Amino acid sequence: MEAVKRIPTMNGGDTRAGHWASWHTLTLLGLLIGIVLIEWLVPRELRLYIWLAIMGFMTSFALIAGHGITGRWLGVLIDTRNKVSLSRLQMTLWTVLILSGFLTAVLTNIHAGHAEPLAIAIPPELWLLMGISTASMVGSPLILNAKRQRAPSDEEKLSALDALARRSITPEQVSFRGQLVVNQNVDAAGIADLFQGSETGNLGLLDLGKLQMFFFTLVLLFSYGTALAGLFAAGETIQALPTLDAGMLALLGISHAGYLVNKALPHGAGD
Repeated sequence: MEAVKRIPTMNGGDTRAGHWASWHTLTLLGLLIGIVLIEWLVPRELRLYIWLAIMGFMTSFALIAGHGITGRWLGVLIDTRNKVSLSRLQMTLWTVLILSGFLTAVLTNIHAGHAEPLAIAIPPELWLLMGISTASMVGSPLILNAKRQRAPSDEEKLSALDALARRSITPEQVSFRGQLVVNQNVDAAGIADLFQGSETGNLGLLDLGKLQMFFFTLVLLFSYGTALAGLFAAGETIQALPTLDAGMLALLGISHAGYLVNKALPHGAGD
């Protein structure tokens, strides 16, 4: 088995070094070549399948790059606390969906001989959605940094350790940074991080703010993905990407606001 060297990190944990292998580089190059070749190999009439293939290539690229850096297939979603991040998941999904849609539209126009294949209007609502997602991803670490300065009680620490034990995570695999529970390495990261609290006071408990944002994200992704599929199935040159409904965008904004406010509130004993 390949030996993995670990190096210390700024938060007191460690990460994997030297895990990137030649197959990571070759596979990523192959995926990029595949995205370029698909426009020439697949007929324009099958552009819906071109879009699905490009999404698959981009998703594979992100997964393989994350694996090469962290040694985990979930590496693209793991943040500086060595936890799987919901905001990273959301940003990754939206990036793949929108960029694959835009690239497919450009390739379709090029194949059709359009005079200005890049003249594809992007609705302002789509920019606003990406801005909301980016603000959530950037704002989450800023909020959590404030909780590094708050000392947890012994009762909260015991409760956190008990929650970790139920996931077969030993005390040596984590460290306490104020009220935050930080994994010492990427091996402790898991899907459960998407839905549970990350503080000593709510670790092991379902975080309703995260669950709500997860469902809103899925609904919006499915809705916009369906709109893109309809656009590509229409068989015409593409001049604009589908417009997002303002009501759904407002609901997403409320969900993000609730998620950030919930993250900012203390979750200690008695709160």
